[in-house]
Amino acid sequence: MEKYKQHMNWFIGGGILLILAIIVSLMNYFQSEPNMPTTSQIPKQTEPESLISTDKPNGKNEENNKRKTEIMVDVQGSVNRPGVYELKEGDRVLHAIQMAGGFEERAEIRSVNQALKISDEMIVYVAEKGEKYELQQASGKPLDENGTVVNINSADETVLQTLNGVGPAKAQNIISYREENGPFTTLEQLLEVRGIGEKTIEQWRDQISFE
Repeated sequence: MEKYKQHMNWFIGGGILLILAIIVSLMNYFQSEPNMPTTSQIPKQTEPESLISTDKPNGKNEENNKRKTEIMVDVQGSVNRPGVYELKEGDRVLHAIQMAGGFEERAEIRSVNQALKISDEMIVYVAEKGEKYELQQASGKPLDENGTVVNINSADETVLQTLNGVGPAKAQNIISYREENGPFTTLEQLLEVRGIGEKTIEQWRDQISFE
C-alpha cells in the first residue's frame, strides 16, 4: 500500500511537471507570435525597371556621320592654289575658292556662282578674263553664257571639264572621238569614249545637250 501511494505521487508529480512544461511552451509561443511579420508587413519584391539607354554613339557611328558631312571639291582655273579640298556639307563655292587661296588677278569672277552650295565631287572652275565660261545655276546644271546646258558636240576642253568627273585627259578623249566619228547623237554613244562609264553618263543626263 505504501508503495502504491509512492507511485501515485510520482505519477501525479510527473503529470504536473508535464502540464507546467506545456503551459511554459504555450506562453513562449504566444509571446513570440506578435513579433512575427504579417503578410501585409512583408515587403513586396518589385521588378527592376528597365533602364533607358543613354549611351553615346559608338566610334563607328561617329565615323559614318563624319563621312556624310565631308565633301571633296576640285577647284580649278584662275585661283592661287588649284587642287582638291575637303569642305563640309552646307558650304558654298565661295568657301571652296577661299580654300584655294582666292582669285588670281586674271580671274573672271563672274564665271562662278559664289553663292552656290557645293556637293561632293563637284568641280569649281574659275575662268580667265576673256575666256568663254559656263555658270552653274542652283540646280547644279552647268550653264554657258547663253543659258543652255553643255553642248557635248561643241564644248572645248575647258568647258568639258566643268562636267562631273571630267579632267583634261577625259575631255581630250571626248574631243578626239568627235573628230574621228562625228558628233554624238545619244547619251549611250558616250560609253564608246575611253574612261566614260554608265555611272558617269547618268550624272550627265540633265547636264548635256547634243545640239
